[in-house]
Order: sequence, then C-alpha cells, then structure tokens
Amino acid sequence: MISKLTAFASGVILSVASLSLQAGEALEEFTSRLKTLDSMSTEFSQVTMDQNGEVLQSLSGTLSVQRPGKMRWQTNPPYEQLVVSDGSSVWVYDMDLEQVTIRNLEAKLQETPALLLSGDVSNIADSYSASKEQVGDVVRYRLKPLDASQLFEALEFDYADDEVEFMRIFDAAGQITEIRFTSQETNTEFDPAAFTFAVPDDVDVIDGRHGG
Repeated sequence: MISKLTAFASGVILSVASLSLQAGEALEEFTSRLKTLDSMSTEFSQVTMDQNGEVLQSLSGTLSVQRPGKMRWQTNPPYEQLVVSDGSSVWVYDMDLEQVTIRNLEAKLQETPALLLSGDVSNIADSYSASKEQVGDVVRYRLKPLDASQLFEALEFDYADDEVEFMRIFDAAGQITEIRFTSQETNTEFDPAAFTFAVPDDVDVIDGRHGG
C-alpha cells in the first residue's frame, strides 16, 4: 500500500511539474510572437455576447499599434470612440458623450487588453499565466491574470501562421468579447501623429493620470 501511495504521489508531482513547464513554454512562445510584432495596422470587427451566447453589441473599426505602448483604436458609427496611447498616457474620446478621459498607460491596460499587442512584454510573466492549444490550423494562447482585481478573467489569442486572427476577452460577468482582425499589415512605418491626441474644444475632460 505504501509503495502504491508513493507511486501515486510521485505521479501527481510529475504531472504538476509537467503542467508548470508547459505553461511556462506557452507563455514564452506567446511572448516571442509579440516581440516580433513591432507594429500593426488592421481592421477589426467586435462582438460582445452574454453567457448564453446572445449578442449584446456589434461594432467595427480600425486598429494601429506600435511598440512600445502606442495604439490608435477607432470604432465606426454608430458607436464612435477613439482610444489613443502615446506610450505613457491613454486618451479615450467618446464622441456621443463629448467627453475625454485620460489615464496612465499601466492603469488603462486592464481595461484595454489590446494594449498587450504593443506593450512591454519583458515582464508579462509577472502578470499572466498561459496555456496553449492547437485548434485545427490555429494556435490558441489563453492568458489568465495573476491579479484577481483585473476586470477580465481570461484572454485568448488565436494565431494562424504568424498573424493574430482573433482575440477574446472573458469578463467576470460571463460576457465574452470576440475581436476579429482582418486586412493586416505588420511592421510598417506610421506617421507619429497617429499616436498623438489633441483634445477638441467644448468637451469635458477627466484627467485621472495623477491618481493612476
């Protein structure tokens, strides 16, 4: 009996060690993919569904990212919004509300996971655990935040060849936001003006940078 228990315990330890190794390899592989992406411009379509699969919102737009930390995310009517990051601050311009919110980049990351595509990946292991799954011709990486206070429970990135095709955000309420990227151009030069933002006249400004 003792030998059987010892063998069982050894098997459990080896299984846990193997899973830990696989998780580390998945995160390292995902990080390597991000490192090769210096910049990207793409069109996107986004669908948010509830836990029963019912569509709550659909929108589309364009996304441009450039390392380190620069992003321009613009949605089309009727849900017009512009999000611009210059690498240190993030501006969110809601046209309907005529309101601009400004936050520090690090504070905004948990609300805008797409910033992962352009951010500093050197410390990603300090913030996420990862797993990897092969789904047909697609490689799927699933990231879970180590910080329980994050606004989302998990992220998924689907890669076909060297391009990210889908990103999914799973939040604590059971909602899933799926973003499909199309018409991609990678590692191209951008006009620096793409990642700057001039606050329009006659809008309300909420500057939360000093508070994080």
